[in-house]
Amino acid sequence: MKAREICSPSVSERFREVWRKRSEIEPDIVKSWTNNDWAKGRTRYLTFIARVKEKNLVEKIWRIQKQLSSIPCVDSFPKDYLHITVKGCGFLAESVEYEDDIPIENLQTIVDQAKEILHTPRFRIHLPKLNLFPSVVFLEVHDNGRIGELNRKLQSISEIGKMRFDYPFLLPHISVAQFQNDKEFGRLVSFLEKLRAVEFGEMTTDSIELAIAHLNGRYPQLEPIHTFQLEQS
Repeated sequence: MKAREICSPSVSERFREVWRKRSEIEPDIVKSWTNNDWAKGRTRYLTFIARVKEKNLVEKIWRIQKQLSSIPCVDSFPKDYLHITVKGCGFLAESVEYEDDIPIENLQTIVDQAKEILHTPRFRIHLPKLNLFPSVVFLEVHDNGRIGELNRKLQSISEIGKMRFDYPFLLPHISVAQFQNDKEFGRLVSFLEKLRAVEFGEMTTDSIELAIAHLNGRYPQLEPIHTFQLEQS
């Protein structure tokens, strides 16, 4: 069966609820990735991700981003940033100051435990449509709950923290643009309504990366630490 035929109704309904609230959104403007209550000036965020690697899909997303970028509030992410967050972990630190700090000496332990958890078959993902959070324009990810399952299992690694949007609250997605201001935001909403029926197709997730997101730039720079190859089913 294709992913579109077996996607979780609960996830689908949650995406529909997000879409229903689109006209109520006040955009979160990105002034800095580090100077906020989340990062507190820290710059190295550890995260498990699934990259968007299929060239045809990347090009299709880029063409939509190009259209979106004609709207002043939109700031599109570069092609090499496109990914699905599987599990955010916390900030790498030389010494622990905050609850979500991860001592850098724990990195190898995290990799070793993740090897066991991510010893799992690869899977297909369906990308049916665009949607809108207050912070980003994104592609919905429908995968029959596979990313949620991996997120739940990765929560068992005691060296990494439980995040606010971890399973069961996780809504897997691919962020395609952030907001640099609120100019013509209503025009963006109208534009997305016209694009709502656009299908982006499917992709195969054949690997998961543990990466450091370096936050001291206009966009996070993703540095891979370890790649976990998924098994052929």
